[in-house]
Amino acid sequence: MIQTDVLNCGQGSVGTWFDGCKTTPKDYTKAFLLAPSVSIDLVSGTFNETTRATLIKSGKLIALNDILQITEAGAKNNYQTLPNKKKLFISQGLLEFAMEFEASPCLVKALHKLTRKKWQLLLLDSEGKLMFDNKGGQLNGFEVNLLDVDNESVNDGGSKIAMITLTAQLTQNGTKGYNERRSFILDEAFYDINGVQDVTLSKVASTTLDIASFKLNIVAGCDGSSPIVGLNDQIQVYNTAGINQEVTWTDNGEGTYTPTGLTAIPVLIKLYDMANSTPVVDIDNVQFYQSNVLAVTLTD
Repeated sequence: MIQTDVLNCGQGSVGTWFDGCKTTPKDYTKAFLLAPSVSIDLVSGTFNETTRATLIKSGKLIALNDILQITEAGAKNNYQTLPNKKKLFISQGLLEFAMEFEASPCLVKALHKLTRKKWQLLLLDSEGKLMFDNKGGQLNGFEVNLLDVDNESVNDGGSKIAMITLTAQLTQNGTKGYNERRSFILDEAFYDINGVQDVTLSKVASTTLDIASFKLNIVAGCDGSSPIVGLNDQIQVYNTAGINQEVTWTDNGEGTYTPTGLTAIPVLIKLYDMANSTPVVDIDNVQFYQSNVLAVTLTD
């Protein structure tokens, strides 16, 4: 069972006095995009680290970078004003969140790719409360009508850094969910969840392509230099026919890996989660990586 704080005022008298800890959302510090196909039963389902990792590796849960600033716009309701000054309600204003992130070329490209799909929105506040849409006892994200990325603002050298803004406008149903069905899960582990990071596999420049001296280099794909460690059990080697090779990798602690068991034939090397059959791998369910495919032909 997923423990939540659920407020249901659909029937009976409405309480307007609340004692104890305030459950009001604090400043939102992180956002997640959830695939519309995901709906988790709050009684029989789970949303623990393992479940979240599975969703991230399947591309159904996207953890965005830490939010530097978030503003809300466009939520005023729509009315028609008659000649006698009487107002008639037309429709609920749509909630619209503008989330600002520190810009980098890699993040800008990734955000533009995300806008091509339909998503739901989850929001995490500074107290570790993950806000979601509780639809009939199911964990859902708030339904998104529009996901849009503005042009990158430049670093002006004096008062602000380069930033990129991602705007998420909720649908009528998503806005209703935020106003009337919103609930939360309290878990500080949400802060530690990272998005999927692209990494680059290459041979160590100082080594040759003979089996005895070959070493693999794994670095962050965005800057091309930051070493990535801890992936020795996530490296797959297979031949051009797609047959896996039994290779053991030693993590040298500096972003390089030494193989044992490579053969002198053309091989392909990549990161791969064999247990879950996914090209996205993880460390402790909080760090996620995907790589290029490196083709090498080794000699004896």
